[in-house]
Amino acid sequence: MSLHPTHHAQRVRVSPTVEIACLIDDYTDGWKDAPVVMLLHGIAESAEAFNGWVPHLARQFRVIRPDLRGYGESTFVGQHEELRLDEMARDIDALVRELGLERVHVVGAKLGAQIALLLAQERAGWMASMTLAGVLISPGGAVGKWIDTWIRIVDEQGVEAWARHTQPGRMGKALSPEAMEWWTHYMGKAPPSAVKACFRMLPGLAEPARLEQIACPTQVIVAVLPDDNPDATNQRQPVADVARWQSRIPGSRLVELAADSYHIAATHPDACAEIARKFILELTT
Repeated sequence: MSLHPTHHAQRVRVSPTVEIACLIDDYTDGWKDAPVVMLLHGIAESAEAFNGWVPHLARQFRVIRPDLRGYGESTFVGQHEELRLDEMARDIDALVRELGLERVHVVGAKLGAQIALLLAQERAGWMASMTLAGVLISPGGAVGKWIDTWIRIVDEQGVEAWARHTQPGRMGKALSPEAMEWWTHYMGKAPPSAVKACFRMLPGLAEPARLEQIACPTQVIVAVLPDDNPDATNQRQPVADVARWQSRIPGSRLVELAADSYHIAATHPDACAEIARKFILELTT
């Protein structure tokens, strides 16, 4: 399909029970067949999480920002105790096909990174490249021990209380107090049912077994500052562990970013977006 210039919202039904809302940012030259970039967000987020990325990307690429099922303006009919990663990946595959896109460069952060990884392992034919900006090499191993506590906090105090409790471990010391408060309030608006359903999914996500099967060009952005964050919910991972994990992906590259947070897509949007932009340009020019 033809993507219209500038910024607009679109809704696409991808299954009888799921309608995916997405924002499309396109400030490319109308006479050019610009590459398409899709940005996939994390738990308790929406397309808005990538606002800081858009100015870096939308002049040269057509940028699509979906709300994952259950988040933002996307609808999800049904009551599920647990969401499944393969279902969320199928949503994205169906979205790409319904939009009539042949080649898409995928950027994933947090949960979005796990979805991108699954699509890449399954060798989705439309996947032109993958950039991961904030990925847990084993979600179950990294955060599984906290899930019961997280669900209890959401049940008793709400999503914003959970976000506030876990924010230091997620964002580190990279954000100003005003920025931290904004992110906490923003994530707190996410539907509790979707947040808890994603929590229940995480313990079952181990280190991917098929990284060696990934064929699309891949880069992994990792934070490299010394970790001096004593917070009990610290999600930072040793660079050596990430490098070992990344090296299993054939031909992939590890890009080191000076940052003291796990959620670098949020705390360092300008730097991450520029890394992604240059990588995609290498592949398309």
